Amino acid sequence: MPGYSFRIRFHRSPTDSINIDSAKWEWPIPKTGLFLVLSSHKPEQTIKQSSTLVIKSEGWSTKREAESAADKYLNALMIALAKLRIGADFGNRGPKSIFTNAGLDWLSGNSGTRILNDSHGLMLYESNPQPKFASMHMSAERGVPKEHFEKAFNHAINCSRNLTEREKISIELYNASFFQKIIDTRFLLLVMAIEALLKPSERSQVAKEHVTILISETENNTYLSPDEKKSFIGSLKWLYNESINQAGRKLSRRIIGEKKYADKSPEAFFSHCYSIRSRLVHGASPLPTQEIIGNVVGQLEIFVSDILSGDFQNIDLT
Repeated sequence: MPGYSFRIRFHRSPTDSINIDSAKWEWPIPKTGLFLVLSSHKPEQTIKQSSTLVIKSEGWSTKREAESAADKYLNALMIALAKLRIGADFGNRGPKSIFTNAGLDWLSGNSGTRILNDSHGLMLYESNPQPKFASMHMSAERGVPKEHFEKAFNHAINCSRNLTEREKISIELYNASFFQKIIDTRFLLLVMAIEALLKPSERSQVAKEHVTILISETENNTYLSPDEKKSFIGSLKWLYNESINQAGRKLSRRIIGEKKYADKSPEAFFSHCYSIRSRLVHGASPLPTQEIIGNVVGQLEIFVSDILSGDFQNIDLT
């Protein structure tokens, strides 16, 4: 088959399924003579059974046509699944399973078949010769010595520290971060674990009086609509207390002290992470790259651990 093909591999949420009791389902693309094919990632499974699914289409005349079609049908798939409330991971910012070009050449030479990476998400490739797809999955496990666990657990028992509701929620968020495969989600949960602990203090009397003046001027402004006034006043009232960034810096300094994270003081490190969080959550362009988040998330895990440990962080477990 001449031309180009595209392929979209995605994971569906474990609590949902598409109830098709066959391994493959295809439908024609109008005015092209081509087809879209939805299939399970493993041929022995039905679409209903498979947690990893693939949509592909073969035989587009030019690379540009294939790219345009791939973009169109990926967007359509994302919208349709959202409408059906089926969660899907398209791998846009998730971990990849990638062989090097040398590795692919070796696999192709040994199998006598053209081998491509079984990429998570969207990929475009020449239709001929028909390829097969190879994947490689790696995982790492960090082992904690028995002696360290015993010492930490005994110390925690003896100190009899009572957790507040905020601390319990923070620990739950921290724990949830370890079960995430997507680094963005892990990063956001770690920042949220800190936010859950924060209780912003009131600003100085002078600052609060200034906020009151701003609220009064907003109320008396005849050019603003009632809805605009309500929105502005609601935002202004938040200014009676310090910002999340200020509260986070204060908490970091109080609990941690002089320790460094990514060569930054605790206050500077929290501000750095909170800035990345804001750009990611609010869609600031350009979005933080996976490299930027990857460079801080490991240190952020240690940072949150130290915050949650409190005085316990300085206990020598060796």
